[in-house]
Amino acid sequence: MPNETFFNLPKEKKQKLLDALHREFTKAPLATASIAKIIEYAEIPRGSFYQYFIDKDDAYFYIFNQQTSLAMEKFIFIIQKNKGNLFDTCVEFYRLIVEEQEQFTFFQNALLNMNYKIEESLSGIFASKEKLDHFHQVQKQLDLDALKVDDEEDLFQLMKMISAITFHNIIEKFSKDIPLDDAINNYQTQLQFIKHGVL
Repeated sequence: MPNETFFNLPKEKKQKLLDALHREFTKAPLATASIAKIIEYAEIPRGSFYQYFIDKDDAYFYIFNQQTSLAMEKFIFIIQKNKGNLFDTCVEFYRLIVEEQEQFTFFQNALLNMNYKIEESLSGIFASKEKLDHFHQVQKQLDLDALKVDDEEDLFQLMKMISAITFHNIIEKFSKDIPLDDAINNYQTQLQFIKHGVL
């Protein structure tokens, strides 16, 4: 979490720093991202960076959590549009991420260079013990009568499975450059196994 100094910055200066962070973390994975480039883009002294953030990881996960929250808002909007249909929502959300690559370049880079902390943060879009408020927002919008879930824990486990399949398919699409129609078909096929079962 950024220091109070960051939040007290003038709006224009804060936005310039956020743009610099987004630019560097979109181009490079966390491990190789450069503070030198961030401060160059933001036109601030190196010492100022450490007045705003503890370290590079702190800055990265601040941007990452902002992006996750935006993705969450889109996911909720799509659920509402699909009248609570979980599986239609997941396909539309997947399509949005893989079609609008410009908008989701940050996520693409994060997914292709994923570590445990990134995976945990991403799972918050669907189901995460650390982000139960996100899970409860999703739960409120779903048509639960259409699902064979007995309680909240069942739904949580279902959302974790869907999360794993979704992010696996996004990674596969980006890393193997799978044609869009094939990628969506692969994703839908895997969701069908969850939707209908195999026995």
